[in-house]
Amino acid sequence: MPYSPTTTPALPTTPGTAPSPLVVGVDLTAAGARPGVHRARGIVQPRSFDGERFVQLVRTADDGGLDLVTLDEGFLLHPGRRQVTGRLDAAVAAARVAPHTRRTGLVAAVDTAHVDPAHVAQAVARVDQASSGRAGWQVGLPAGAVVQDDAWAAQARGVAAQVVRHWDGLATGAAGDAAGAVAVDDEGRFRVDHDGIRFAVRRHRPAEGQAADAHRGGGTRQGRPPVVVSVRSEAAIDLAARTADVARVAATAPARAIHLRTRLRDAAEAAGRDPDSLRVLTEAYVVLAEDRASAQARLELVEALEGPEISGGLLVVAGTPDDLAETIVDWRDAGASDGFLLRPSSLGPDLDALVDGVLPRLVRDGVRAVASPAPRTLRATLGLPDVDPAATAVAAPAPAHSRPRARAGRTADPRLVRA
Repeated sequence: MPYSPTTTPALPTTPGTAPSPLVVGVDLTAAGARPGVHRARGIVQPRSFDGERFVQLVRTADDGGLDLVTLDEGFLLHPGRRQVTGRLDAAVAAARVAPHTRRTGLVAAVDTAHVDPAHVAQAVARVDQASSGRAGWQVGLPAGAVVQDDAWAAQARGVAAQVVRHWDGLATGAAGDAAGAVAVDDEGRFRVDHDGIRFAVRRHRPAEGQAADAHRGGGTRQGRPPVVVSVRSEAAIDLAARTADVARVAATAPARAIHLRTRLRDAAEAAGRDPDSLRVLTEAYVVLAEDRASAQARLELVEALEGPEISGGLLVVAGTPDDLAETIVDWRDAGASDGFLLRPSSLGPDLDALVDGVLPRLVRDGVRAVASPAPRTLRATLGLPDVDPAATAVAAPAPAHSRPRARAGRTADPRLVRA
């Protein structure tokens, strides 16, 4: 069902649930995945993806005032069409780009099935340190997994609880003490204990004061980095309601988005959480141009080259920056979303249009404040409450051992948004 910011019946609303601030982020997962996705304007040869280009993209988002940049488990190395030739580590990429940014949060997906919780906590803590408190962790699917099943959700819930305990400085034991498995050297390599038939290695034990400093707060600047869950199944709804600060949802119509957001908030409240502590972001695939006809033509061209599944089942917005801004506000005012996480079709023109056109329009409309020049933590940017580890300490559940296999009154226009 198409959606538009122009005419027709009023959208349903959920009174009293629209939190502030309005969150707008960008997903750069496809930055290295498709040869043409980060090309410049005009007809030019695709350039190979490299670190310099990635830094430029993130700095564009940062300078433009976007709230967060996400890199999920599909962050790949220039595979061409339907053939993956390499995989990039999202946490390493986020840590490397962090010193080049000032305001934007950096959310990296880290696998929960094959990475020790202590290592997950340390990887995100390194991003948090490098960014002065702007890191987030997305609960990642294992490589190759496509289904968020119950086994994955149970295992991820246990890992997430342990990761949070590391950040809170509450983890104990060999995998949890500050001198244990989370210790790394100056080049980011984990120290290990090994006693085998050919050689033995003993991990360096820091002095007592050093261990206490490393243990307190898990080495993070903001205490507890926000946890992000991508909701694509019933199992993920329960996981997000219990563990997430931010839930990413796919919905192609406002009514569906309202339903998902209401379910997540109700489930969070049933789990003993304040539902206002959970941000629900709608994901959208965007194609932006100076006029709607040009945006639609480019969308059709991309789909002809890459296939109609290029949007990944997300809401598709093809129009002008003003059209996208109005869509964001419409869904927010209807109680369908706390904000949007946008996937640009082309990281040249579409990312520029976001920061030069969409965000200024939202500021002019009074629905977003001017980006603060002073650095803030990602929790503060998202409007999340600070966490007192002592007040929220709970026993971490044992992880499962199973491997995961608009403003009201305005509506839809097929020229802009397609279900």
